[in-house]
Amino acid sequence: MSARGQFDLVGHNLIRYEEFSPGSLAVANNVIVPPDDPNDEWARALMLKIGEWRAVLRSTYIRWAMAINGLHVAAAKYKSETVPKEFIVNSIRIDRSGASRTEVIAKYPFREASEAHLEVQGMLCAHGFIDLYAGLEEMVFDFYRTYLSEKPDTLMRGPEFADLRKLRRAASCSEKSRAAWAKALIERLNEWQRKKLYDGLNKVFLAFCHNAGLQTPSGYTETSIESWADSISGISLIRNLLIHGENTVPQELAEFCKKPYSLGFSFEAGKPLRLSLTHLQLLEAFSDQLLTALNFSLVERASPTLRKEAVKHFKRKRTESD
Repeated sequence: MSARGQFDLVGHNLIRYEEFSPGSLAVANNVIVPPDDPNDEWARALMLKIGEWRAVLRSTYIRWAMAINGLHVAAAKYKSETVPKEFIVNSIRIDRSGASRTEVIAKYPFREASEAHLEVQGMLCAHGFIDLYAGLEEMVFDFYRTYLSEKPDTLMRGPEFADLRKLRRAASCSEKSRAAWAKALIERLNEWQRKKLYDGLNKVFLAFCHNAGLQTPSGYTETSIESWADSISGISLIRNLLIHGENTVPQELAEFCKKPYSLGFSFEAGKPLRLSLTHLQLLEAFSDQLLTALNFSLVERASPTLRKEAVKHFKRKRTESD
C-alpha cells in the first residue's frame, strides 16, 4: 500500500496471442507488440505499463466510490434507528501533565449524524478528484521517464552535464561503471521531474509525445494528441482550484467547459465550485480512454508496418461510409 493508501482492486493478466479465445478476447483491452526496430524496445515497455496504469487509475476511482457508498450506508443505518442514540466522535487531548488521553469531542443524535454523513460527500469527491489527478500525473511522468531512461540525450545537453556524459560513455567498461551511470541517471531524472512539475501536466504530456515520436492513432478523427493535452489542462485547472481552496468557479474554468474537449464538465462562472461523484467518473473515463489511445499510438510507433495497414484500413472505411 502506498503513502496515499493505494492498493489494486482490478489487476490484469497478460494473454499471448496464441492463447486468445473468444472468451479472452472479450476482456482484452491492451495490445503489446514487438517493435520493428530493436532500438524502440522502450515502446513495448510502455505498452506493458498500459495495463498496470489502467488498474491503478481504475482502482483509485473504485476506492473513492466505495468510500462515498459507505457514507450512504451509514446515513441509512443511522436514519433507520428508532431507539434514541448518539453518534460519538473521539480524538486525542493532552492534559496539563503532558499525558495524552482519548476524549469525546462531539455528539450527534443519529438523525443529525445521518444528515452529516451525506454532507461529507462533497469533501470526498474533491479529495477523490485530487487523488485521481495525482495518479494521472504519476502515469504521465512514469511514461516519460521510461522513455528518457532509454533515450537520455535530451537530459545531458550543455556543459553542466559533461560529467554525466562521461559516465554514460564509461558504462560499458565494468559493472561498477554501469552502476555509477544508473545511479547518476536516476538522480538526473529526479532533478528533471522536480523542475518539470511546474511546467503544467499538459505541456509535459505534449513534450513526451513529441520526443517519443507518438502520433494520433490512425482511427482517431474526432480527437488528437493536442486535444488530449487540452483536456488535461482543464483537469489540472480544477485540481489546482481545489488544492488552493477556491470556492467559486472562475471564468477560466467556465471557458474550458465550453470547449469541445471539456470531458462533460459544465461549471459556470461565479457559481460555487462543488464536485460530485459524476466528476470523478468523468475523470476516470478520460484516464481510461487516454490509456487506450496511447496504447494504439505506441503500437503504431513501434511498428510502422502496422501503422501503414491501419491507415489503409481507416481510409477504406471512410470511403465506404461516404
